[in-house]
Amino acid sequence: MTDNQDKKNSEKFARLQEVIAFFKYKNDSEFAKAIKTSKSYISEILKSKKAPKTMGQKLEDYLNISRRWFEDGIEPMIIDRQDPKNNINAQLVGSFDYPMETDDRVTELGNGRYSFQVPLIPEYGYAGYISGWRDKEYLEELPKHIVIVPKRPQGEYLAVEVVGESMENWNDPELAKQSIRDGEIVTGRNIAKHHWTTRFHMHKFKDFIIVHKDGILIKRMIKHDVENGIITCHSLNPNKDMFPDFDIDLREVLQILNIIHPVR
Repeated sequence: MTDNQDKKNSEKFARLQEVIAFFKYKNDSEFAKAIKTSKSYISEILKSKKAPKTMGQKLEDYLNISRRWFEDGIEPMIIDRQDPKNNINAQLVGSFDYPMETDDRVTELGNGRYSFQVPLIPEYGYAGYISGWRDKEYLEELPKHIVIVPKRPQGEYLAVEVVGESMENWNDPELAKQSIRDGEIVTGRNIAKHHWTTRFHMHKFKDFIIVHKDGILIKRMIKHDVENGIITCHSLNPNKDMFPDFDIDLREVLQILNIIHPVR
């Protein structure tokens, strides 16, 4: 990590502490509850002294703290919601006040739109998810990501914060449009294991979240050897010395989800 990145991370963490002091949260639990996440997640952040990429959006959504201020120190700290240019979410979803409180996972917004809450694996949660993905209690404690879609969602979904540049390609204009950047959040729909014995629908969904026993991957699937249970993964990044194609044995995979909703 460069000195400049170290400095920026330190400044963001200092601003995070400033937010906690501003609202006078007495402990990690109070702050976690305010931004709709788990106490253990907040404790891990404060212990590591590194604010994850998703924190800026959470502060803006739940506490009205400017993401620009959190990321770069650009004043003001508090967003004026009366100013239309600041209300990005209103521009996206009309009168919907994002994020919306609901007792159910899915909320009907009107005009054929629905919002639904999806468990989010943040940058620092990859290893924990591989250990706890079957644990209902663990899943309920994960932070939540809200997705807005044009029809009622069905199935099991998971959101993942992308780490790394393997799915970025800015040399090719078409692939640039398809690129998934470091720090973005992608939402995937789970593909039940009994479907793994037939060819994946790579023509319809090109990119996948692959929960491997050794880590979580965001990759394009370019081949599925159904007979031997082998998939071939591809990175959009043109540097093939660093990001070569590789095969994965499905017997070593815990989950596969086709990406349905990348968030820029």
